[in-house]
Amino acid sequence: MALSKGQLTRQRMINLMYLVFIAMLALNVSTEVLDGFVMINDNIQESIEVTEERNKQIYADINASFDSNPDKAQDSYNKAKSVKAKTDSIFDYLQYLKLEIAKKSDGANADVNNLESKDNLDASSEVMISPVGGHGKRLKEMLDNYREEMVGQIPDEAKRKIVRSTLSTEPSPRAKKENKSWIAASFEGMPSIAVITYLSELQVNIKQAEGEVLNDLAKNIDLKDIRVNELSAFVVPQSNMVMQGIPYKANIIMAAVDTTQRPRIVIDGKELPLEKNGLYERPTGASGTYKFNGFIELIDRSGLPVKRDFSQEYTVIEPMATVAPHWMDVLYAGVNNPVTIAVPGVASQDVQATVVSGGTLSSSGKDWIAVPSTSQIGQKFVISISAKVNGTSRFIARKELRIRPLPEPLAFIEYADQNGSPKVFRKGALARSIILNTSGIKASIDDGILNIPFQVLSFKTYSIDAMGNMTPEMSTGANFSSRQLDQIRRMTRGTQFFISGIKAKGPDGIERDLYPMEVRIN
Repeated sequence: MALSKGQLTRQRMINLMYLVFIAMLALNVSTEVLDGFVMINDNIQESIEVTEERNKQIYADINASFDSNPDKAQDSYNKAKSVKAKTDSIFDYLQYLKLEIAKKSDGANADVNNLESKDNLDASSEVMISPVGGHGKRLKEMLDNYREEMVGQIPDEAKRKIVRSTLSTEPSPRAKKENKSWIAASFEGMPSIAVITYLSELQVNIKQAEGEVLNDLAKNIDLKDIRVNELSAFVVPQSNMVMQGIPYKANIIMAAVDTTQRPRIVIDGKELPLEKNGLYERPTGASGTYKFNGFIELIDRSGLPVKRDFSQEYTVIEPMATVAPHWMDVLYAGVNNPVTIAVPGVASQDVQATVVSGGTLSSSGKDWIAVPSTSQIGQKFVISISAKVNGTSRFIARKELRIRPLPEPLAFIEYADQNGSPKVFRKGALARSIILNTSGIKASIDDGILNIPFQVLSFKTYSIDAMGNMTPEMSTGANFSSRQLDQIRRMTRGTQFFISGIKAKGPDGIERDLYPMEVRIN
């Protein structure tokens, strides 16, 4: 039967509203999530620097061994050069890919460490998956070759397993279920900042694999003979940064020390007692940089003294504390927010924290639980931190965090597939039998950071008949009413119906109107 002009107009309006709704969902990208990737990427860059510095030291040891005894160190030296060349090649290629993605997102002058268009969903696909010039296949081949070459040089099975896992190009179980390759699952339609962070993670994993191989190469050289010929004194502080009121501690050692004798240690003209076993302590006062000098002395096999000088600097800092919410630098009103509070150099049981304003704070094991008040949304959650230092409680720092309302939850239908695995349906096509076997709908926040369930209070279902007429039915809670179930039973394949007017209440006690769901009977 042909539709009348009025019915056609109404149907077009419904279709237009649906398209607008889908567009709104697509644009609903959480700024907090994107900023979280920036924080993670920054932490990974620090890990890369630390790992690079450690590997440089091992290379230096191997080079020194080769210079002193080429015959003994030749094999390890040659292998180390090969490892470095292959590592630098794939590391630099990953850096190139990060820059290309940044340029596709922000333009030719992009800064890969300060990305502006973090939520760009096209850049990574264009760089990595494009049929013309896509780099995904080449990257996979390079990772596979590098991984197998490094694993082949690591004798310890446990370490080989770690390297295989961290440099794996096998798709995850979720990607396999969706018939996605590692390339598609990693780069297709992903925000630029997420892909850049993932490539940074691959860089640090490559540096760590390089370090594992270098450690084994160094072990294959008899470094003891070389170290004895190149005795050096070392100061090994427990920390070069010391808070006021906490003693500075350092071990004074000499490489290749003979365990049958204790070295003589003199610091700033005063000999360190033997019973200290090389542990040096000195009190700290005002903040600033301090230095001490001395020498360490041993008797060699011929009975002659072997003396090495040393000097060391350390820094005394003002009292400080770190407050790290598990959900980035915000607290959500009305719910439990896990928070880590730490003071450098102070045991966790000696750290105290109280709320100045904004809600409540209580300890939970090693962490803390902050519960901001819903009446303080948009205000600051202020924490005062103190610590017990040398038996006395003292103020350390004051930290302010933003209080925000919980993000909007989404409604869904939960069901089990034919294998009994739980599934979540939010929109699209679904079998009528599945809907009839579910009790109703649920709602939660599930954005990759938060996982908070909500209580569904009521909702309406609207079915559209062949004339374009919409028939509403109302629930009295989270479950389908009997009238709604009858309505669904009458629907044929291809029928569309909407679940809207969804009202839900979260743990913060606030009642919300949720986005509607569109369902097509399959």
